[in-house]
Amino acid sequence: MKKRLLITSVVAGLVAAVGVPLAVMALPTGPSCTVDDSGGADYLTIQAAVSDPVCSTIKVFAGNYTENVIISRSLTLKGAKAGVSVVGRILPSAAESNVTSSGDSQVFDVRAMNVTIDGFAVSNPGHGLGILVKTAGNGTVIKNNIVEGIGGSSYSPNTVGIYLERGPDNVKIEKNRISNIQSGPSAQGILVGDSTSTDPAENVRIINNEIKNISSTKGAYGIIVNNGATSASSPNTSYATVSILGNAIHDLTGGWDTAIGLEGSTPRAIVKNNTISNLLGVTPAKVAVHFEDNPFFFLANVSRNSLDVGSAAAGIYVDPALTSTYVGLKATGTCNWWGKADGPQGIPPAVASGIGSLVSLGVDFNPWLKSSDLSGKCGNDDHHDDNNDHHVDRENDN
Repeated sequence: MKKRLLITSVVAGLVAAVGVPLAVMALPTGPSCTVDDSGGADYLTIQAAVSDPVCSTIKVFAGNYTENVIISRSLTLKGAKAGVSVVGRILPSAAESNVTSSGDSQVFDVRAMNVTIDGFAVSNPGHGLGILVKTAGNGTVIKNNIVEGIGGSSYSPNTVGIYLERGPDNVKIEKNRISNIQSGPSAQGILVGDSTSTDPAENVRIINNEIKNISSTKGAYGIIVNNGATSASSPNTSYATVSILGNAIHDLTGGWDTAIGLEGSTPRAIVKNNTISNLLGVTPAKVAVHFEDNPFFFLANVSRNSLDVGSAAAGIYVDPALTSTYVGLKATGTCNWWGKADGPQGIPPAVASGIGSLVSLGVDFNPWLKSSDLSGKCGNDDHHDDNNDHHVDRENDN
């Protein structure tokens, strides 16, 4: 008999012996429960442990788990690699807590606040979604996970590695590796959505992730933010406040490639210290940072990034519908590396005389970095940008 079932039996026995009503009997609070697919732990499946309200921290041993885990209460899930960097971890691996969907659904489905998912290997071949955080998932932390192998080249719906649906707040997506996300219409590493949302997504932090090998016959996206996407002339009541810091995004292949798409209302978005490379799709629809349907584009700060995507791709691109509506307003795009020391080249009618990556109208790109050192001297200044957040995020939350 598993330990959790034994505890339940003991409690029931005490109730019968002393006549204390179960409703007023205090159960243990906050214990750590264990899951092992081969036995020898409290539970055989992750869902069984999640469904036990006694378990607040759940340790999942290395093994293979085929299930759709629905999380409807606050808890911490720790895989075999909790707190371990994704660098050097290679799949398949018997040392991982490998979780795969048991049907055409997401692997983890977060429906409650203050949930942490740490140290898993998540895959969902032939299906569309890895980890889903619904509106109620405020305070969710997703870290140190490998999300790899979602969808497939012949999979027809959209695919997403990590999806924040309709406005959860204070979500942190940190130090994950998201790769091999494939579909026909649209493949997305991280999606902060949706265009029809009426709930703002506030204080979303996407930090120090590697996102790579995203492919689609149509759109391939590293990170896309479109919560409350709307036309340029009619701002929605919904929006997203996002910080996108220190991510490495590379090897996107689609009919169009967008590494970071700010394609909904993103007032005061911060995009810093990211490295973007290898946009491999169809020319010229290749963009490192893209503003579309975003009436707050001119409040964004896109600085200290490597936008070395070649002279046939745009480092920063603002949709002409925005520049024609908000004439003269510009996104802050200073102190970026454009792949060449003389800076970006302009997409007509934008004026830029360099030979680096392209830049559109609606971007204040001058001064720029003279080298790929993202903490280096910007332009002709002898000092670093005092407003730059060089450290990105150095809190030790493992």
